[in-house]
Amino acid sequence: MFLTILAIFLSTNFALCADADRKQADEESLRSYMAGEYDLIVRKPDSIATYTGHLALRNENGVLQGTRTIDGKTDKCVARFDTVAGDDRIAVLRMHFHLDSAEYDATYRWQSDPDNYPRFTGYVYLAETKSPGLEALFPIHK
Repeated sequence: MFLTILAIFLSTNFALCADADRKQADEESLRSYMAGEYDLIVRKPDSIATYTGHLALRNENGVLQGTRTIDGKTDKCVARFDTVAGDDRIAVLRMHFHLDSAEYDATYRWQSDPDNYPRFTGYVYLAETKSPGLEALFPIHK
C-alpha cells in the first residue's frame, strides 16, 4: 500500500513540474513571437472617440515590455499572460498603461495573420467603465 501511495505521489509531482516547465517554455516562445512593432487603432471606453498610435513590444529578460506612443506621448507598460473564462482558461494578454492622465487596463486575444505575424484585438477599460473601448494591434512588416 505504501509503495502505491508513494508511486502516485511521485508521478503527480513529476507531472506538475513538467507542466510548469512547459508553461515557462510556452510563454518564452510567445514573448519572442509577439515582440515587434505594431500600429494600433483604438475606440476609447465610454466614447465614440478614436485614435491611432504605435506600440513596440520587446522581450526583455523574460518580460514582455511595451512602449505605447499616442499623439507624441509615450508610456511604458508590461504585458503579462493570463487566462479568463473560468474552467475554459482562455489565454489572454493583459496590459496596464496611462493615457491622458488616466490608468487603463487592456485585455487582448491574439491570432496569427496570413503571414504568420501576431495580431491582437481587445477591450480597453478604466475602473469605472460602462462600455469598454476596443483596440486592435496590427504588425508593422519591415
